[in-house]
Amino acid sequence: MNAVSKDDMLDRDTAKKVIRRSWDLALPYRRTTRAALVLATFWTATTLAGPVIVKFGIDEGLVKKNGHSLNVAVAAYIATTIAAYFIARLQFVYINRAGEGFLRDLRVRVFDHLQRQGLSFFDREKTGVLVSRMTADIESMGELIQWGLLQFVSAGLMVLMALVLLFILSWELTLLAMVVFPIIVLASIRFQRDSNIAYLAVRERIGNNLSALQEGISGVRVIQAFAREDEQSRRFHETNEALFTSHMDSIKISMWYFGLVEFCGILATASMIGVGGWLVHRGSVSVGVVTAFVLLLGSLFDPVQQLSQLYNTVQSSGAALQKLFGILDTHPEVSEIADAVELPTVGEVVVSDVSFEYVPSRPVLNNVTITVGIGERLALVGPTGAGKSTLAKLMSRLYDPSSGTVSFGGIDL
Repeated sequence: MNAVSKDDMLDRDTAKKVIRRSWDLALPYRRTTRAALVLATFWTATTLAGPVIVKFGIDEGLVKKNGHSLNVAVAAYIATTIAAYFIARLQFVYINRAGEGFLRDLRVRVFDHLQRQGLSFFDREKTGVLVSRMTADIESMGELIQWGLLQFVSAGLMVLMALVLLFILSWELTLLAMVVFPIIVLASIRFQRDSNIAYLAVRERIGNNLSALQEGISGVRVIQAFAREDEQSRRFHETNEALFTSHMDSIKISMWYFGLVEFCGILATASMIGVGGWLVHRGSVSVGVVTAFVLLLGSLFDPVQQLSQLYNTVQSSGAALQKLFGILDTHPEVSEIADAVELPTVGEVVVSDVSFEYVPSRPVLNNVTITVGIGERLALVGPTGAGKSTLAKLMSRLYDPSSGTVSFGGIDL
């Protein structure tokens, strides 16, 4: 399960902007996405159709001792199961085709945008951070696309359609089932919050443990030279014990949550059988309806668990997208103008009254003027930090000067 820090959590307005931009970027894959959503709807319908077919088989076949109706129910159940299997495979293919295509285009778009950035951009941004954007952040979204998005959509449809179906079958039994539903929802909200905190602690302590391990191995010569083996072992033991404790805390959170959900499911099933039996005796519902309700309870409660566990994955992916869009929103400081002209094959390089500063109000070059003629070679000599490399970069137009001009063959670069 992913953990999301407070800094990475998106507010509502930012989340809307990220979703809108993602939808625009996914334009070539909208047809595939719509097909996946239609297939997800059909898969949910075929899954929920199973208990309804069982109800029909019990009420029309077993209770009325009608062999033909029972055979029809059996055949329909088999056909529905086969259809659900193939629809599930198809929706998996479609949603991954759209998702992986989206990630492929996003990688290319971000990489091309990075290639157009000037050197000042790479002076400000750390290479490791940029690599992380193209690897870890893309991987975070890949996890959502490969299984999370499909599960998220299916779980939402399952809860909605299951509630509608339950109300159609029996509003009395639906209200009974809804008694424990708020408990599961509230428990899921608390589980999402507590598990996020626990997993953040696990992630931090994994880093501390690996850091202690790396120091112990890479610095073993120094450690042994100063006889610090016991101290290093103590430090590693502390970080390892902290990691163990954080893992156990996360297990305790999962234990109480899943235990509560399981208890609520058992309680709801027992109540359904007890009250349902009384309603059958009264003639309000049939035996098939009670059986269908018992089978459908899992379709109502299980998706709520899935949604609570997927929340952090969705938040993590949204934060990753926001960071990538931040790169795409960075305008190149050295860019081509719309009506750029072709440069001549030969010409003089003229640096005229050029000044330059990497940091505002801290000039590196002041009013430099120099001319390099055709075929002429020039050596720049000076102490470290005098601006030799900077001048060469300005002449190559890797940077634009803060003031003055650099021209080649009479054309201002």
